Amino acid sequence: MKEVTDKLENLTKDKLENLTKRQLQALRTKNKIYQAAVQEINEKGFNNVNIEDITKAAEVAKGTFYVHFESKEAIILYTFEHSDEIYEEAYEKIEGESFIDMAVHFVSYSYREYEKRGKGIIRAMIANYFHFEDYEIYSHDRGLYKCLLKIVREGKNQGVLDSETPSEYYADMLLSTMVGVEVMWCFDEQGRSLAEMMEDAILVTAIGLTGVEEHDGE
Repeated sequence: MKEVTDKLENLTKDKLENLTKRQLQALRTKNKIYQAAVQEINEKGFNNVNIEDITKAAEVAKGTFYVHFESKEAIILYTFEHSDEIYEEAYEKIEGESFIDMAVHFVSYSYREYEKRGKGIIRAMIANYFHFEDYEIYSHDRGLYKCLLKIVREGKNQGVLDSETPSEYYADMLLSTMVGVEVMWCFDEQGRSLAEMMEDAILVTAIGLTGVEEHDGE
């Protein structure tokens, strides 16, 4: 399995320079544990993995695990919390495109990266949607939702979406499509790409929202 992108690579040089050696080591250890957990979950399934499996794979003591994560479920929450980095980076790549292209390319860039995590961890995320009482998975405050709103508002600026319809309505429609495809992909036995399934579904949704009969974009 391709390793989950090291969080250190997502930090700017300035941020790294502001960390002490101890903080850097702690970050590396946490990421090492996280990567080991994701690999174990992808190979065995979330319910079949225990803390000892993770610490053995990460080559750390059990106590070290609990320094960074309070439970196995915290691995899932950590994945949710850092998903927005992927979406925000994807949005930066699509600014200036037409609404339909923005919507399709947004999920294409996001989910090609997202898919690298593996089906096991994504399936575990979906299974734990309602586990975290203090964390709203699809809160309007999340980076993902904010990106969708920006795409919608651009569609309104371009005149392809109804200016009188609340932007949240359009964003919710796009989000509902994304969640549905994630679930379907988890149970797909044909080996289809999550990104490709997402592109197809979002294209249909975006065209439906605009009322356009066909789309010539690539």
